[in-house]
Order: sequence, then structure tokens, then C-alpha cells
Amino acid sequence: MNADYPQVGVGWAFPPRWTAEPEGPAAVATNDGAAHVMEAMVILLRTAVGSRVMRPDLGAGVDRYVFEPRTADSCHRLADDVRRALVLGEPRVIVDTVDAAPSATAEEQVDVTIEFRIDRHRRPTSLVVPFYLVGQS
Repeated sequence: MNADYPQVGVGWAFPPRWTAEPEGPAAVATNDGAAHVMEAMVILLRTAVGSRVMRPDLGAGVDRYVFEPRTADSCHRLADDVRRALVLGEPRVIVDTVDAAPSATAEEQVDVTIEFRIDRHRRPTSLVVPFYLVGQS
């Protein structure tokens, strides 16, 4: 277990995979600590709103931006949807800022930068998630 963040627990690694143990049966690969939280955040952001029957408000619904143009308005709406999804769906993090901006390296890409803390007593951390938008520049 990761000594830095024992409060976040242990979970299946994503994508799910098996580890081969030299002595004994194979086991599901797990992760913990900050890696566990960041993988959970990416899964949450890639989940479509309404796709979970028992939690219809879970997710960010970022797929609807695929055919949007790379404008300041679409970047602002994307950042707002990401912030809402994290605040409502990931209680282990404190979201400081979310910024969506057109990528400098790819014409159809928008980089979403999320500044967050795992809890109030830890160092700030960043996660950059690239989203690809196809449309007019």
C-alpha cells in the first residue's frame, strides 16, 4: 500500500489485467495511492452522463464535444463539465482549477488541465487529459 495516501484505498488497475505470480495463481492487477485516484478520475471523465443506471448523474459527458469546434466557448463548457463531474463524482479529491485549452501540438486536440489535491493536507497535483475534437478550428 502506498504510504503517501493510505486513505484512498486499493482498487483494480485500469484497464483490468492479470498479473502472473511466480508461485501461485494469477491475480487481478491493483494500484493504490495517487495512481489509483488519477485512474479513477480518468474513468469518471470518460463515463457518459446517464450510462450508469443507479447513478444517472455520474460522468462528465465529454463525448458530446467530439464534433464541436475548438472555440473558447466549447473549451469553457468542457472545463465546466469536467469540474462538475469531479466535484460530484470523486470525493477523494479537492479540485482547485480546471482549464481547457486548444493543444499546441495537435490541431484537433484540447488539453484539459486539472489542478487538484487528494486531501487538504497533501501537496497539489496536476493531471492533463487530452480530448480530441473534430471540427472547425
